[in-house]
Amino acid sequence: MCKEKYLAIDVGGTSIKYAITDRNVEIIKINEIKTRREPGKLFESLDEIISPHLNQIAGIAISFPGKINVEKGIVHIIATFKWICDLPLKSILEEKYGMPVWIENDGKCIALAEFWKGNLSGIENGMVIGLGTEIAGGIILNGKLYRGSNESAGEISSILSNFKNLDTKTRFGKIGGHKNLTRAYNEKGIGDIDSYELFERYGEGEEQAKEVIGNYSKTIAAGIVTIQSVLDVEKFCIGGGISEQDALIAEIQNSVHDFFAVKSSEAINEPAIERCRFKNASSCVGAIYNFLTMEKII
Repeated sequence: MCKEKYLAIDVGGTSIKYAITDRNVEIIKINEIKTRREPGKLFESLDEIISPHLNQIAGIAISFPGKINVEKGIVHIIATFKWICDLPLKSILEEKYGMPVWIENDGKCIALAEFWKGNLSGIENGMVIGLGTEIAGGIILNGKLYRGSNESAGEISSILSNFKNLDTKTRFGKIGGHKNLTRAYNEKGIGDIDSYELFERYGEGEEQAKEVIGNYSKTIAAGIVTIQSVLDVEKFCIGGGISEQDALIAEIQNSVHDFFAVKSSEAINEPAIERCRFKNASSCVGAIYNFLTMEKII
């Protein structure tokens, strides 16, 4: 069993990441293709990833956004794929490919990865925040993954930033998604760049880049403080593609610290802030852990 390989797939709003790995997942190389959100196109994309590797793998582990029944493998609802409603994804894929498939929510996968072998290992109460097209969340409480009463715990994209305006554009997921970072810069009319170039300009000391990244980091920090006032965890781990940028982690850490330095009389404690150990691969690693536990391999 220890020599068997598994295919981990992380379906996101912008890209679908995937990797073949064993149950130790110490070395994991991420590949990716662009997400196609139309009903038929999503399954074509999954087949493009799965079919070439069928003779190499013993199972398929999937990280998927939205509200998911893990035992039955049903994706109930998700904003990213508006056509999905009570989709029996597990049974569809198992019937097509003839091997076990297990599916877990993306934020919960990040939490499982970091709790299993990452920077939440040994932490009793912790939280992960995945900065993607929107924001994924996963909660570890009392040493276990917390799913909530309706499998919706950790859906922090739905946090409102403005209680006077209930428009969905004010949701944490909209203003804190990584695309909003570059959008804020590009709207200044000084170039149309991606996040990598934005951080390069930040490193060069460009004032506009420093301002945009600083403001974005304060947005994420505000979300962290809001969540901390409810959960009171020891540590937050930041994941997603842009979490690989040291400058972003430092800016978020400083923004959180600045709040607690000024609001020292607040009845909440300052949590530790770290990057996810597995960075952009966290969802795939967590999907593998979910697969192995559901199959009772570990």
